[in-house]
Amino acid sequence: MLIMGMDPGTATTGFGLVTLSDKGNEVVTWGLIETDKSLLKETRLDFIFEETLRLINKHKPDVFVFEKVFFSNNAKTVIAVGQAQGVMLLAASKAKVHVEEYAPGTIKKMITGNGRANKKEVQQHIRMILGNRVKSEAHKKTHFDNAADALAIALTHAFKLTENVVALKTHETIKKSAKVKRVSKLGASS
Repeated sequence: MLIMGMDPGTATTGFGLVTLSDKGNEVVTWGLIETDKSLLKETRLDFIFEETLRLINKHKPDVFVFEKVFFSNNAKTVIAVGQAQGVMLLAASKAKVHVEEYAPGTIKKMITGNGRANKKEVQQHIRMILGNRVKSEAHKKTHFDNAADALAIALTHAFKLTENVVALKTHETIKKSAKVKRVSKLGASS
């Protein structure tokens, strides 16, 4: 399964693609969609939409995952992030890709074990999970934290899917065990 994680923003949007297979999780690619701050807001949003759609069409993910809008003291930031999410959702809809979303605390908890982890801790855990090649380019000022967040979002979905499979198998085992006990009790009383 190919999972595309997105960390929305109007200036910088992070993306990360991760595969989930029997062998575990593996990074496919990651990067940034960056817009010029001097452009009109609608032009920047259109660029985010087009680039998101291009990435979806190129990689053909099975699922598109993003971070839920969080409440902030800065309403302007929340609105801008919401607008970026809106155009990304539109791109996923146009490409007919299933969409999931997770709260920031859930993502941090799944990746680091701490729902209040900071960005550096998330990045460290992403490297531990996916390997040391997942880092910003040497001597280049980037917003790698956005790409790392996108990979964390994709991994959260992978971990949730794995968690659900384990829970389902456990539930099936318990049901079979209960059925065997019930059958053996019925057989013993005959």
